[in-house]
This record gives sequence, structure tokens and C-alpha cells, in this order.
Amino acid sequence: MNCPNCAHDTIESAGPYLGTHEIFRRMRLAKCAACGLVFAHPQPSATELAAYYDHYWDGEVAVSLPSTRRYYFAQALSRVRYLQRLVELGKHPAVLDMGAGLGLFHDGMARLGIAHDYVAVETDRGQFAALRARLGEAATFPDLAGLPSGRKFDLIVLAHVLEHMAQPHEFIAALVARLNPGGALLVEVPNGDYRYKNNFESHLLFFDSGSLGNLLGRHGQLLDVSTVGKPVAELRITQVHPEQSALRPLKELVKTLIAIATPKFDDTQIARYEMSAYGGDRQWLRALLRRK
Repeated sequence: MNCPNCAHDTIESAGPYLGTHEIFRRMRLAKCAACGLVFAHPQPSATELAAYYDHYWDGEVAVSLPSTRRYYFAQALSRVRYLQRLVELGKHPAVLDMGAGLGLFHDGMARLGIAHDYVAVETDRGQFAALRARLGEAATFPDLAGLPSGRKFDLIVLAHVLEHMAQPHEFIAALVARLNPGGALLVEVPNGDYRYKNNFESHLLFFDSGSLGNLLGRHGQLLDVSTVGKPVAELRITQVHPEQSALRPLKELVKTLIAIATPKFDDTQIARYEMSAYGGDRQWLRALLRRK
């Protein structure tokens, strides 16, 4: 067994992998003694993962609940602001959003008045159909291979995708090849979320700032790796999705009305969940890589 990042073969046991789906139950956690990456093994096959991600968003709260969509939008807005703080985007940048989900990074850039050309890649069938209906056929693709081979971008966004990749270097290399010279890759991943979650599905890689910087630095000029979000010491995530109950629709209606009636609701969300609080041991990692 070798590390998926640095290929080192000195691997330590890091405990059980907590998952309920059949393709994850057989795994355990391992830690590389060289770069510090924690990873799942033995990993599911490419066929198993493709079938799983084909319906990844099924039942996901972000799709159905307006209040939760606003949470995710606030998070996307905080990513745009992080980007603005570190690089000059230039006029009308071409943006590729890998694993675009609801297309909220596009909405965040629009909210801040940043004119851009936006292309979304999304593997989930339901979300892909919704994105294509909203953005059009020329701006939505089910995978990276479907984009015209010569199409390049000034910015590629990779938010909560890299931790799902069995072969991270091949994936990052393919993305960097799509950047214009001097273009930037924005990455966000959980910060060692096996430490504070009761269910790890479907993450295969568990980064800290050192292992993420090590991986990205092999593919270009690493501009930044920062921790962001709630302090890990305050976190204990027992379930990803809210519990279903008869009162849930009423609760969500109240939350939605509050969101509509609250001035600067998105900034309130950013502050409440510390989406722009940096430094220390925090919930997420944000990184920026520039193509040389």
C-alpha cells in the first residue's frame, strides 16, 4: 500500500472508516508517515464510485430546502471574497466550476458584480439537468472530458471535490492543463473531517494543511493554504442531513421567512459559521494555486 499523494510506503493505521454504504463499509483509515495524508483503503473501484456519484445529490438538503441553499450560497460568497483578497481576476475571467452542484459560485460572483464567463461540470444527473436548464448547453458538461479540448480558463474552482478523488495527482494535473498561463485553481476541502464526523462517506482523502500544500505544490505555484470556518474543537457532526420530522416543513418555512426579512442575511451566515475566519485548527482548508 502506497500513499495516494507522495507514493511513500510507510503507512500507519489511523482507525476505522465510519460508513454505512456497501462500497465504504469495507475500508479503514491509513496515514502516510511522510506527508501526513490520511486516506481510506482499500478504495472502491472506479465503476463503484461512478455509480455512487451518478446520484450523489439524491435527498441532499441543499436541493430541497431554501434556508439550506442560502447557507451554501453564503459559503460560496465567502470563497469569492477569499479569491479577491489574493489574486487579480482581470476583466471578464473565464471560470470553470468543477463539481458545481447548484452553481452557487457563479451566483456569488454575480452578487459581487464580477462579470465572467461561467462553465459548470457536474456528474450528478439531477443537478446536471438543473444546471443545463438554467445555464444552457454550452455552459454545462457532465465531465471534464466533454469540454472542447482547446478550451482554457482563468480560474478553476474545486470546492469539496478533491477529497473524493482516488487519484488526486492525475485529477489536479488535468485541471491545471485547462488553465491559461497565470491562471488560478481555487481548492476547498474539509480539514481532517474524520476527527469530528460520525459518518465519513464518501471521502477518500483526509487532508491537513501540510498534505494539501504538498499535493498542490507539485503542480504549480502555491499561493496560499489557509484554515477557515468553525474551530475543530467546537465541532461534532453526528449526521449530514437534518432528521426528518412532521415539524420540519414548518421549521424550514420559518427559516426561509427569516432569511427573506433579514438585511444582509448572507453576511450574517458568514459571520455565524465563521466562513471567513482564518487561522488555527478550523473546519475547512482553502488553497490557491497558480499555473506557472
